[in-house]
Amino acid sequence: MQPALRPLSRRTLLKGAGAAVVGSALFTDEHTPPGGGSTTRYVSVFGSDSGPGTEAAPWHSLARVRAALREGELRRGDAVLLKRGDTFFGTLHEPSIQGTAGVFTVGAYGTGPRPKVSGYKISKAAWTQHAKGIWKLDITARSGQYRGNTAAPSTNVGFLKVAGLIRGGKRTSLEALENQWDFYSDEAFVYVSSSFAPGDGVAIAVQQDGFRPASHSILDGIHIEGHGAHGIATGGSENIRIRNCRLEDLGGSQLASDGTRYGNGVEVWIGASNIVIENSTIRECYDVAFTMQGTATKEAKAWTDIHFRNNRVENCNQTFEMWSAGEATPGSGHIRCMFNHNICVNAGYSWAATLRPDREGKGTHILTYDTELPMDVEVTRNQFIRARDSYLNISGDKKPPKGLNLHHNIIKLGPGTKTAYGSAETIELAARWQARTGKEHGSTFGVLSTDRCEAPA
Repeated sequence: MQPALRPLSRRTLLKGAGAAVVGSALFTDEHTPPGGGSTTRYVSVFGSDSGPGTEAAPWHSLARVRAALREGELRRGDAVLLKRGDTFFGTLHEPSIQGTAGVFTVGAYGTGPRPKVSGYKISKAAWTQHAKGIWKLDITARSGQYRGNTAAPSTNVGFLKVAGLIRGGKRTSLEALENQWDFYSDEAFVYVSSSFAPGDGVAIAVQQDGFRPASHSILDGIHIEGHGAHGIATGGSENIRIRNCRLEDLGGSQLASDGTRYGNGVEVWIGASNIVIENSTIRECYDVAFTMQGTATKEAKAWTDIHFRNNRVENCNQTFEMWSAGEATPGSGHIRCMFNHNICVNAGYSWAATLRPDREGKGTHILTYDTELPMDVEVTRNQFIRARDSYLNISGDKKPPKGLNLHHNIIKLGPGTKTAYGSAETIELAARWQARTGKEHGSTFGVLSTDRCEAPA
């Protein structure tokens, strides 16, 4: 890049990534009941897409569900149940659901673990040698060289998973491949640096979101994994409940030609309202577990009644992020948003922690960027345990934004860890930081016996 050109910030790049998902008409009932209207369809890997979708004769694929939504065969008030213990490859993206009453529910049936919505393209033993120590696989849609998520058009790889371990060494050119399991992808192939043919069973996560809910919908009891973008992206939708879910192993796809990568657990874009994420586990994300972000427009200028509660976050680079841009006008910004009763451990120890180009200060539980819109966000009754860099990072702001109300939390960090990134006070001097900033009234700070990242209880 020429010196005269100013590089695009990460926030600027992310504007386009989230703005593509938009919601439909407002529905404001805070206590909307589950679906279960006139139609319930069942889906099992042993089913058939030509069948009726009953429990006795279930459908087979997520593609069949998407087609039914698109064509109006499934409508608001209906439900789709995925068979527990089954893995469904692909994505579950809901278009604007037809109908005028009720919510659309995606849930589970049967016994066993949560049904999985997996984004992985899983290699067959079809690798060919491109050069000495470099192997390639055609990962275009339906190439025949992989199984799993065979219809996904994306070839923008976020990470590989090999023998249960995430390999995130994504490079921006073939020439940069050096270490075992370094990889690069272009419009057709993924290239892997390896001293041997990678063979069968390499899981390849590509750029896509696991679930994009339409307005007036519920996601209950689903396991989302292996997507190179976000686990769930709500866009500017309204009236959504996400509960009892598990989201893990997410992100890493390339967002820009300079190598910037991204991927969150749950991304709530500006314009969203009446959204609750609860009783779920989010772990191993490239970026953050939960984020509220976006730039105000005439049509979408606020986040209203967004609640994150009773969740568990493990090993994400950040736990909770907020940034806002645009003109502050009446009714803009974060309005009545809450992050409460969550247990958050090991911020900054994700699979991507040591691979990121922007590692400095980003291993933190709470992260805010330049705050241009009003903020009304309450963070309370949470546990924040261990962080690589700090409990709090106010990036680009001189002090915590007005309206970020932090109180009655439990914060425990390793010896010498900063209470707030860029401040003088470590966890041992947290009381001094409290007095200086006026934040964390009623909160408890503690020093862990070690700064070593351990498996969460």
